[in-house]
Amino acid sequence: MSRIPLIHVTDLYHSPQDPDDQLDLLTVAALPEFDLKAVILDCTQPFLEPAPAGWDVRRDPGYVLVAQLGHILGRTFPCALGPLEPLSSPSDDARSRPRSEQAGIDLLLQSLEASPEPVLISSVGSARIITAAFNRAPDLVRNKTRAVLLNAGATAGEKREWNVGLDPHAYTGLWRSGIRIHWYPCATEHSAFNRRDPRGTYWKASHETLFHDIPEAIRAWIAYGFSGSARGDIISSLTDLGKGAVWEHVLAGERNMWTTASLVMAAGRSLAKTPHGWRFLQAQAASGLETWPWRLDSINAAVDNETLVKWSVSESETPHKLFGRKEGVGYGEAMAQALNALFQSIPV
Repeated sequence: MSRIPLIHVTDLYHSPQDPDDQLDLLTVAALPEFDLKAVILDCTQPFLEPAPAGWDVRRDPGYVLVAQLGHILGRTFPCALGPLEPLSSPSDDARSRPRSEQAGIDLLLQSLEASPEPVLISSVGSARIITAAFNRAPDLVRNKTRAVLLNAGATAGEKREWNVGLDPHAYTGLWRSGIRIHWYPCATEHSAFNRRDPRGTYWKASHETLFHDIPEAIRAWIAYGFSGSARGDIISSLTDLGKGAVWEHVLAGERNMWTTASLVMAAGRSLAKTPHGWRFLQAQAASGLETWPWRLDSINAAVDNETLVKWSVSESETPHKLFGRKEGVGYGEAMAQALNALFQSIPV
């Protein structure tokens, strides 16, 4: 099977700012269609500082979670950190940032340059690193990017979506770059938590459903991240955190999810109902089965200075595409079953 080169740009922290980012990374690693070239940490300064100067509690960029997952799977994931402050304008290339914040941009550019074919870039935070990289090497980024899977923004409404608010200039700059964008908006005109909207990516599930019968090492990795563990034995801890009181506490929770569809669709899979429940299947395996229809519509799109994307569906092919699906809350139940089965399938 020819694998799809992918760079995952994520606002992954430890302790978590939102634990769905850890599950998005696990989803990428669980899909064998992807050749994961790099994990680039898209962190923002207030989340690294305790209140009152910062957001709430002190965090670190999520290096430890990337290293642990690589150990569990026996794989190597190059990882680096990008700039911590928002861009000053849509054309800012972030060269003025400290040396410690340059490695993420460098890794993105080096990974694109080294790839013999265009690369998918999944973006599940701000677009800061991607836009800064484009501003440094526009031809390279435009020509070597198959598409950006953009998990950010709202289809309508005046309220600025969370990821856009992390770096408004970066979001604006990405839309104006001419890079191919597959847009998976985190919010619709109603809210970021509307489970019915046919343009909405949002769904919700209990941890009991998502983590049922998954490998013990993966359970321990999830528990380490979700609990914000301060244990320094980051490898030994993976033998015991997936059981007992810590794990029971994790299982009692629920998870809001947005990004899953972008990754599964990019892998070429459908959401199909099998005799064993809903699963993410390649087209041949899904033939003849009931599916939950989803698609990418070509759109004409432009972003204004307030980060609002004005769009309309196009009859002809365009570089910008927008997610759509069959409406209804049953989507969340189907996604939860399918994601759990994917997690169960991880070879550990």
